[in-house]
Amino acid sequence: MSEQKDPFNFLFNIDFRKYVTILLQQKSFVLVFCLSACLCSLALTYVFSEKYETGVAIFYRPVETSLLRQKDTETFGAPAPTPPFKIIIHTLQDILRSEVILKPVVNELGLDKEEVTIYDSLWYKRWFQQTKDFAKEQLSNLKSILKYGRIIEEEPVIKAIKGLRKSLQIKATKDSYIYFLVIKDKYPERAATIVDTAGQILVNWLKEQDKNPAEDKCRQFREQLNEKEIEIKKLRADLEALLVQNKVVSVPEETTKGVNSLYELELEVIRLKAQIEEKRKEVMELRLAAGKKSKSYVHPENIKKMESEILFKEIELESLLKRSEFITSSIKDLKTRLDRLPSLDRKIKNLNMRIEAYTREYHHLNDFYVEALGQATTVQSEIRVLHKAVVPKKPIQPIKAYHVGLTAFLSLFMSVGLVYVFAFFNIRIFFQSKGLKGRRKHSPEIVQEP
Repeated sequence: MSEQKDPFNFLFNIDFRKYVTILLQQKSFVLVFCLSACLCSLALTYVFSEKYETGVAIFYRPVETSLLRQKDTETFGAPAPTPPFKIIIHTLQDILRSEVILKPVVNELGLDKEEVTIYDSLWYKRWFQQTKDFAKEQLSNLKSILKYGRIIEEEPVIKAIKGLRKSLQIKATKDSYIYFLVIKDKYPERAATIVDTAGQILVNWLKEQDKNPAEDKCRQFREQLNEKEIEIKKLRADLEALLVQNKVVSVPEETTKGVNSLYELELEVIRLKAQIEEKRKEVMELRLAAGKKSKSYVHPENIKKMESEILFKEIELESLLKRSEFITSSIKDLKTRLDRLPSLDRKIKNLNMRIEAYTREYHHLNDFYVEALGQATTVQSEIRVLHKAVVPKKPIQPIKAYHVGLTAFLSLFMSVGLVYVFAFFNIRIFFQSKGLKGRRKHSPEIVQEP
């Protein structure tokens, strides 16, 4: 019952000296295991190529503009939301590793061209480098055979892009608009050149993307402005043709002038009617007088004079009649013209209203176009490379002390574990231990070695 109440009671019954004795008896195995692992780790640090790291600092502060208010970055009085830093860093990382950035870097620096390897003059270093390159080539061919069943040579451009994708990286501090573009490469000068070129291409691409929305707006507004301009020209041509066809400059003025002319013509007709009646009476009186004189003796010259006077009066009467007919016809035409003026006025007003509406829309679109043109010529977001990359003097990897220390730590744990596993399963270990034989009588669990 007491053992059940105290679950840690069994710890006091363990003989820890026995386990320490086993470890001390096999210290040679542990030492050789750790030493061999550390030597292998140290050798591998010479096999793998050294990597140099350098980078540039990029200041990038994106600015979001509202589509509802074109003059500032506010919507209904509240500032437009700014994307979180986590989204910005992930976006920059994806952009940097895409072919949009990497392919121009490869083409500009000629990274797709085959490298000319210059080996060391010392024979053992030259042999080591050649052996390492041969092993890498054979390992790559083996991977290709295992994956595709045959050796497939990868295109140099794609191979260079994949290499850059693995080595380039964007880093950022917490809540900061400063981002670091870093690269690891086996050549320090090339690393500095690559990171400078990639940083500049990335900045230029981001500037272009910042201008693209404004440029698209400019293009759309320009197309709409052209359409409105064509419509306005067409409406003005229709209005001009309508005015020329009806011989009208201004309908209100034409109406006023027509009414005044009609009034004057009607007065003229009334006066002509009075004159015609008067001339007719005069002609009738002259004819009656001529008829009376013809019955009596009258001097022939007087008769001729009277006939000529009658003829003259008849001509005047005929002229008045012709003039009255002409004025009456003019009045009829004028009335017809005045009757058409209201419908013509409606058509003209309709065309003027459409021209005014299209003109107002044209000026409104032109304001947006000018604003979008200003946005297209200036970068909204703040972005620039703060400095040039510094050529590194020391490699960043492999760090021999780090690799050897980590290997020693892991191999120590593995060797100690193996000692206890071998002792538990009574497996003979390679090295003899006299202490192990002496403890066999008192510790039957310990493995006896020959």
